Amino acid sequence: MDLLQIIFLGLVQGLTEFLPVSSSGHLHLFQLFFRLTPSLTLDIFLNTATLFSVIFFFRHQIKFFFSNLKYIIVGTIPAVIIGYFAKNYIDALFTNPQSLIFTFLITTILLFTTHFLKKSESQITYKKALIIGLFQALAILPGVSRSASTIVASLLLGLSPAFAFKFSFSLFIPVSIGALILGLSDFSTLDVNTSSATIAFIITFVTGLISLKLLRKIVIQQKLKYFGFYTLFLFILLLTLT
Repeated sequence: MDLLQIIFLGLVQGLTEFLPVSSSGHLHLFQLFFRLTPSLTLDIFLNTATLFSVIFFFRHQIKFFFSNLKYIIVGTIPAVIIGYFAKNYIDALFTNPQSLIFTFLITTILLFTTHFLKKSESQITYKKALIIGLFQALAILPGVSRSASTIVASLLLGLSPAFAFKFSFSLFIPVSIGALILGLSDFSTLDVNTSSATIAFIITFVTGLISLKLLRKIVIQQKLKYFGFYTLFLFILLLTLT
């Protein structure tokens, strides 16, 4: 993998990790475009850069994180269990472009459901946290957007857009740390030199911050549904080409 390819993939990761269009799905597509073998290890490496984006972006939300820590733990459990026991199956999906047809359709349906939602201000509960966690576990599949699944699940359960945004990325932190720990042993197989990886990491971090700011505005203004047209286009395109 050359420098331009890893930089481009870093830009893709930074922009699509937080926008509700699935970063893993886009990394998968562009790696195929570059005639590279789709790699879960690369996904985890670039995901770590966006983890740093989240931590930096929410550095003033420490009180929110710890006041909701018990719900965050409950919401993290499904992804931890599925990610650990289904790692080999997930690896296989990353080499199968046809799987993206159905997973982009799932993301599209999730986004379009927000058209029918009204603002609500209900409180988080253990049950709601677990349901949101199950939606997050669904996003382990490449092509299913994690931000879309967790934010839409939160909105469906009556949580406010502002809370849904913050809770979604509070869940992102432990899951990403877990993915990093599980993937550390595979980083040596990453086909990229150290300097190129460092540049890509920084670019992913910066673009991640930009897309986080954009997503917060989109969620508050309840405009998630418009991204459904984009993922619907990807679904139709892949359905036509395969």
